[in-house]
Formats: sequence, structure tokens, C-alpha cells
Amino acid sequence: MKYTLFKTAIATFIVTLLSVLVTWLVAVIIGNPISVTALTLSAILPILTAFPSLYILFSKFQNLAEQHHLLEVAHAELQARAKIDHMTGLLNRESLFEAIKIARSRIETGALLMIDADHFKAINDNHGHAAGDRALKLIAFAIESVTRKGDLVGRIGGEEFCVFLPNASADTAKRVSERIRSEVETTPFHSIDGSQQPLTISIGATTAPKNETNSQIMSRADRGLYTAKQRGRNCVVLINESEPDTQLVTHIRHKSA
Repeated sequence: MKYTLFKTAIATFIVTLLSVLVTWLVAVIIGNPISVTALTLSAILPILTAFPSLYILFSKFQNLAEQHHLLEVAHAELQARAKIDHMTGLLNRESLFEAIKIARSRIETGALLMIDADHFKAINDNHGHAAGDRALKLIAFAIESVTRKGDLVGRIGGEEFCVFLPNASADTAKRVSERIRSEVETTPFHSIDGSQQPLTISIGATTAPKNETNSQIMSRADRGLYTAKQRGRNCVVLINESEPDTQLVTHIRHKSA
């Protein structure tokens, strides 16, 4: 309001000054002496008419500017929410894959991890969907807590997550995968009755060289994930792109999943 009054006062002063100048010029042009009454009226009338009119105009303009700002903020929030999985706070499927596409266009290599919660259907069936949702949030938090700054983390559907590690080698992929697996396994997960339940994940990992498509890389990581499930779950299987038939298991299950 103070800013609106200030602008109104400045504009009214300018209008009043112009009115007085015009009155003076007209008097000079027609050769009549300038009367005090004429100068007074030329100053008072703009103040009486311009000030309220300008105040209303500036107030409406200010309101429109504020509304426009609010709309811009709301639009930005909607855009941000459209990229986020509402349950876990991670990137959603579309946003993650788009981010991976952009990241891979700027770097030479990286690694992709496909992560799936073990026996998730049993969690929902035995403990309820609320417990299942809580398990997903715990897994998401565990993944985020051990990944590096700049890594891309998302939930790509159901109980499946995906992580892209820019510029990561096979050794880095194994190391990060094992940290994620261990972090989830050691995260306390309790059912409604308070009893602690096992919470584990299986991970398929692979490197992502520049010369391969996203589909090729994801297919290989999916194959690693499938192998991890077949080998008993709660483990990491890395498939090296240079040796597609070689599967490196970094952790064999030692706890019932």
C-alpha cells in the first residue's frame, strides 16, 4: 500500500506540474497575465482528480501484478509436482527417464541400477497397504541417503526404483549398489502390531556407455535384476556391457527376504 501511495503521489506531482506549465504557456501565448487564481486551479484540480484516479489505477495494477506472481508460483509448483512421485518424493518414471536422457547426452559413461523390493506383495497381503506404502518410503529414503550428489533417483512403478550414476565405473556401480542394499536391509521396518519385519531389495546393475541406447542399458539392468531375484533376492548382480554373459554377484542373500 505504501508503494502504491508513493507512486500515486509522484504521478500526481508530475501531472500537477504539467498542468501548471500548460496554464503558464497558454497565458504567455495569448499574451494575458497569469493570474494567481488560474495557477491555483491548475494545481488543485489535478490533485483532486488525478490522485484518486491514479491511486485506483495503481492499486488495480498492483493487485494484478500480485495475482500474476501467485499464478507463476502456482504454475512452477505444479510443474515441480508433475515431476515428482507423490508417495516417495523421488522423480517419477517420465521425469527420471528424461533426466537420464539429458545426462547421458552430456557425459561419456555412467551406470544404471534397477531396484525392486523383495516379496512386496506379501508385505501388502500380510500387513496391509499402509505398511506397503511405508516400506516404499523407507526404501526411497535409504536409496537417497547413500547415493551421491548428482545421482538421479526415481520410482518407476509399483515397488521398482531406478538410479542413474553419471560417470560411474563398474566398480562404483557395485559399491553404490551394495551400500543401497545394505542400507535397506538394516533399516527397521515394523508392522502395525509393532513386530519388526524383513525389508530387502534386489538390484540389477550395469554400466552405460555412450554408444548404447537407453533401451539396451535398461534391458541389461533388468536382466541383472531378474538374475538377482532368481539367486534368492537381497543381492546385487552387475552385468558388464563388455562381457554380456558375465554376471558378477556382489552379495549373496544371507537373510530371509
